[in-house]
Amino acid sequence: MNKLKERYLKIQTLKETEEKRVNDLDLEIALLESDLDIKQQAQGVLDLLIEKEVEEGVKTYISLLDQGLKAIFPEQDISQTAEITKVRGKVSVRLKTVVKGKDGVEVEGEGLDTFGGAVSTVQSLLLRVSLLLKRELRPVLVLDETFPAVDENRTELLVDFLKALCKKLDMDILCISHNSSIAESADLAYRVKATKNGASFTKIS
Repeated sequence: MNKLKERYLKIQTLKETEEKRVNDLDLEIALLESDLDIKQQAQGVLDLLIEKEVEEGVKTYISLLDQGLKAIFPEQDISQTAEITKVRGKVSVRLKTVVKGKDGVEVEGEGLDTFGGAVSTVQSLLLRVSLLLKRELRPVLVLDETFPAVDENRTELLVDFLKALCKKLDMDILCISHNSSIAESADLAYRVKATKNGASFTKIS
């Protein structure tokens, strides 16, 4: 009888131990599921914030670029659009340039491939400006022979637009160029010549 009782007690103790182990495992599973759910929710919020930030950045760029294109290409009905999609869970942005002819027919494509170097130069330049604004960096832009694809008449319009932009945004531009019209339009210009000791600077405006 005592042996049966001892065996019963052992089995009862083993049962209670296993039940506690099962309960502990259930609790651990519940905590892991909760943690996973929190992480998934956090990732969803993060993805949404990233998407919104991209959208805001694109809006800033499109607005700035539309102003620039209209100022530099006044004879053309030219504008910029952006297509924002998700590719493999990541936000993707495709920029398109649209030119509307006098007959109302629209030509759409990417700047360089469809409309040549002048349009793509303006797009690239204003993208750099929009990045400065978005990242709240010091508004200083350094340009080194940036406008070779832009013709003389168009360069004057581009310089006028940049000067107005600098005044509006309190931005400075340091431009290195062999183009005399750019030097003539600058608020401050120097001619740089190589010398035996390095370089000489002569103020020209």
